[in-house]
Amino acid sequence: MRQVVAQAGGGSSGMVVLVGGSSSGKTRACWEAVQELPGGWRLWHPLDPTPAKELAAALEEGIAPHTAIWLNELQRYVGEGAGEEAERVAAGLRALLQDPERGPVLALATVWPEHWTAMADRPSTGADSYPQARELLAGRAVHVPSSFDEAVWDDVRAVSAHDPLLAEASDRAADGQITQYLAGAPALTNRYVTAPPGAAALVRAAMDLSRLGGLSQIPQGFLEAAAEGYLSDSEYDALDEDWFDAALAYARTPFRGVRGVLSPVRARPGASDGTVLFRLADYLEQAGRKERRYTAPPASFWQAARHHVGDPQALTLLARAAQARWRDQDAALLYQQALDSGNASCAPNLAWLWQERGRTEEATRVRRQAALAGHVEALEEHLRELVDAADMTGAEQVLREAADQGVAAAQLILARALAGDGQPEEAARWYEEVARCGDAEVLHAYASDLRAGGDLDLARHILQAAGDDKAGRELAFLAAEFGTAAEAEQTALDAFACGETRPLHLLAQKAVAEGRSADGVRYYRHAVAVMERRRRLRSTQSGLVDLRSSLQGLADSISPDRLPMPPGETWALRELVALLDVIEGEQAGDSELRGAADAGNRWALEKLIRRLHKRGAGRDGEALLLGKAAEGELWALWSLAHRARHDGSVDRAAARSLLEGAAAAGIAQAYAAMVEDAEDAGLTEEADQWALRAAAGDYTQPLWNTIRRREKTGRFDAAEQLAWHASTSLGTSVVRQLAAKRSAEAALPLLWRAHEAGMPWAPGMLAMRLEAAGEHRKAESLARIAADSGDREPLEDLAQKRARDDPGGSWRALLANGLTAQGTTALPW
Repeated sequence: MRQVVAQAGGGSSGMVVLVGGSSSGKTRACWEAVQELPGGWRLWHPLDPTPAKELAAALEEGIAPHTAIWLNELQRYVGEGAGEEAERVAAGLRALLQDPERGPVLALATVWPEHWTAMADRPSTGADSYPQARELLAGRAVHVPSSFDEAVWDDVRAVSAHDPLLAEASDRAADGQITQYLAGAPALTNRYVTAPPGAAALVRAAMDLSRLGGLSQIPQGFLEAAAEGYLSDSEYDALDEDWFDAALAYARTPFRGVRGVLSPVRARPGASDGTVLFRLADYLEQAGRKERRYTAPPASFWQAARHHVGDPQALTLLARAAQARWRDQDAALLYQQALDSGNASCAPNLAWLWQERGRTEEATRVRRQAALAGHVEALEEHLRELVDAADMTGAEQVLREAADQGVAAAQLILARALAGDGQPEEAARWYEEVARCGDAEVLHAYASDLRAGGDLDLARHILQAAGDDKAGRELAFLAAEFGTAAEAEQTALDAFACGETRPLHLLAQKAVAEGRSADGVRYYRHAVAVMERRRRLRSTQSGLVDLRSSLQGLADSISPDRLPMPPGETWALRELVALLDVIEGEQAGDSELRGAADAGNRWALEKLIRRLHKRGAGRDGEALLLGKAAEGELWALWSLAHRARHDGSVDRAAARSLLEGAAAAGIAQAYAAMVEDAEDAGLTEEADQWALRAAAGDYTQPLWNTIRRREKTGRFDAAEQLAWHASTSLGTSVVRQLAAKRSAEAALPLLWRAHEAGMPWAPGMLAMRLEAAGEHRKAESLARIAADSGDREPLEDLAQKRARDDPGGSWRALLANGLTAQGTTALPW
């Protein structure tokens, strides 16, 4: 983290994400890091009206250089908690960090492991919700352990001698969780565990709203309406008339130097609508995710959410949570409320719920409502329904109504229809509305129409109004085909600066083909300059560096036909060098490569060394390699370490020292080599540690190779132990994949252990394996637990299988209606 901060202080924009559990020290580490920035920097925490909306607006307006952007709870900016703004913010941050002209800026982010996994891992099935976020976050994670390990206990004890509070924490903290103890976590937990029933009910309701709705601020009205469902009959009967006030007073009372389990949120002047809000203690929020992972909220929770949660995004998240738990009727009511509140993106899910029940008229109503609210896919689907039904009058009515309400897609479709129907004047009126709409996709479609019709000037104007990267590329192609040479060059340069490479590439190739070598050199040099700025920015990211080299020695590494070209990075440099070789000679090409190599371009260094060897100047190439290694250039370090490892004449201690140096520099292959060497030497524990260290840097291949080796040699317990160690920093996906790869009999003990450890996917996998083994009652019980925890598929699968032989119709009823909040089969709705 200090490395990224130092680079930002030196002028290179950067981002670092601390991934760890509550109270593990993430926020404090960010605060300490900010103190190391030079003078003149400012710290900014986007929050209002929502974190994502404020950051999105600022990214569009421009964030000043020397700004440290504080992104506490990163999922509120680029993940589930950001709603429709998530991908726009992620794309904006990527563009900001990649543009040296707008920096330096520093983004400091914190996130819990479960949120990190949702954003950073590509989904194995279904739609990819966060492609921009995943690109933004690649290589930026620093995993924060949940506890201090043995390696630092001597330091802890030394400092504790002068710090009584730390001494108390080190003596009393369970499992080395010192920061949690210092943050008041044990006191908070004890306060919650010993709470009277009414106060405990408030906390559990807040836990559920936080974990399922993503809300950090809980309305008081919601707490009062939801709490009774969290009380047993005897607990509810024993309550006094003023139980809610007494419970709230208990929950909000500060104690032992920390705020209460529910602390009031002070509204800023003029920013409140009068709703009284409370914030659940951060540690208890995370504890609630574990405590209530297998528990579905009661009916009062869903009802209270409908009456007291007004945020459309939170309502949508709650509806998804209900649907994932097969509480489809509650999901439909919440989706409808979210749609009524302005979130049209939930319409497809709501329409599907109605369609599944044969309620076609309700599904059509939902699509129509979403279409009139501006949801383009719903508009197109609703129009197809009407056209398929030959209801052209109804289709026109929907189009006109949506167009009158400012839906740009409807305005364009209507204008096209009117133009094709011989009504050019009315069509022109709607085209004028389209031109003012500000919807980039619609503007692109309109510009395409104009270009096809030959109105190039207006097409250019519309593309300029769209103003996105795609528009820049289209403008460049238009200028290349129809504009002047100066226009073609300028638009190609503008498009390249925005990441659209093809127009400039074609322009350079055309110049060379026409014998305008000087123009070709100029174009390629411009492209190289832009690409080099982006490469230098990427090189400042944290995490391990994958050099993608499987070469066995220097003889292979200098072979010209073995040099892989990183995609999308070096074509301009490659073609520039080839052009200079022809028009100025190989020394000019060498000079260009040397300049790029001196700036840290690995491909240029490799290419230059190979050229030197090919021309018989191997000693010069060797000297260059050694010099670059001495300067800390990563590929040179790895080449020397890799060669020494495979050269029997090199002293083994010296070879190991080179490998360890390469690993310390963050080279992924060095970690893999250390794992392999330790395995070959029979040093199992050392191999495990190197594999885990590589995985902590987001390089998991050595870990999986090691696990597979354990399994192949029959050491299943050792494979499991390694997977469990990895789960502390990487989440539970390693254990899940290991269980999925095992046979049913071998997987069951691991799955039961995962279930006991609270891994949310475990009940569903257990249910499927037990059903296959003929243990039908256990399978059903676990499938219902899975549904309560948000995985409805196992119970649906069981219902579909058992509905084939279902004399009483109970399984068919379950398939038709889903579950009630209590977990019983719902009545038709």
